Amino acid sequence: MSQTVHITAVVTVAADHAAAAEHAFAACIVSSRKEEACRQYVVSRDIEKTGRLVVSEVWTSEAGFEAHLASPHFKALGEALGKLDAQLDIMKVRPLDEAADAV
Repeated sequence: MSQTVHITAVVTVAADHAAAAEHAFAACIVSSRKEEACRQYVVSRDIEKTGRLVVSEVWTSEAGFEAHLASPHFKALGEALGKLDAQLDIMKVRPLDEAADAV
């Protein structure tokens, strides 16, 4: 049985690049949600700091997540964010409720 992969990422761009970053994410959101291994792919805009986005992803397996990273739509997002000088903080996380369920 494979382990579910949870990703939380904080992406920050200059305020004047916020609309371009959101546009770049839009295509990736649609395509990512169509991937077989995708259980959740949500991108949220920080309402207090323009240019900061939070991404929450859940993948059915490490292999599914790796396939996502190799996908054309994810590569296009990476290129677009690179051109916007985005700062990325990407974390693989494990929800505490999974640990609580095991108790």
